[in-house]
Amino acid sequence: MTAAILAVLGGLAAFGGVLMYVVNTVRFDSPLFGWGYTPGWVSIVVGVSFVIDLVAAVLLLAGAAQVFGRRGAGPTLVALGSFGVLVAYLLGVLTGLAMSLQYDLPIFNGQSSIFGHTSVDSMLGAYVDIPWVVSLLVMVFPVVTFVLAVLPSTRRWCKRANFARPGWPAQGMPYGMPAAGPQYPPYQGQAVPGSVAPQHNPGQPPYYGPR
Repeated sequence: MTAAILAVLGGLAAFGGVLMYVVNTVRFDSPLFGWGYTPGWVSIVVGVSFVIDLVAAVLLLAGAAQVFGRRGAGPTLVALGSFGVLVAYLLGVLTGLAMSLQYDLPIFNGQSSIFGHTSVDSMLGAYVDIPWVVSLLVMVFPVVTFVLAVLPSTRRWCKRANFARPGWPAQGMPYGMPAAGPQYPPYQGQAVPGSVAPQHNPGQPPYYGPR
């Protein structure tokens, strides 16, 4: 359940970051993905990160809904969404580091341009000066969400509900053992489903009793 709650928060944050990036791009009449202001490869990386963040937001929200519904695919979707958030952030870190090295910028004084690529920065960065330490700490949430999603206990919790649904064997009942319900009538010349009809000697009367 904790993984689902964190997934909802992470999905909303990722979606909010994507939305605010689009709003700020239109509002400030900025080129899409910084095309023309930065090297071409940087714009490509920013565009790829944008797509990854959008897909991760959808996966996190869909996975959270699946986990709340105790569906088996929920933890996998949450794990993939969390992994996507981490990948997008690492792309931003590597891009900022490469830019600093390429233009001989001071790395130790430019941590914000390296580590400040989270959804929180996308939503508030244009209006609030967010310390780079806060941006780095924000990434603890997708890490924790990923770990909770891949825990065996989370998967068991989701799968256990499947066995309680109609059409599935009752919990604790071995496969092949019928649950309590209507009993088959005694054998009267036709085989009981799942069994083999008893054979009788032609010189003896047919067998009509229980097996």
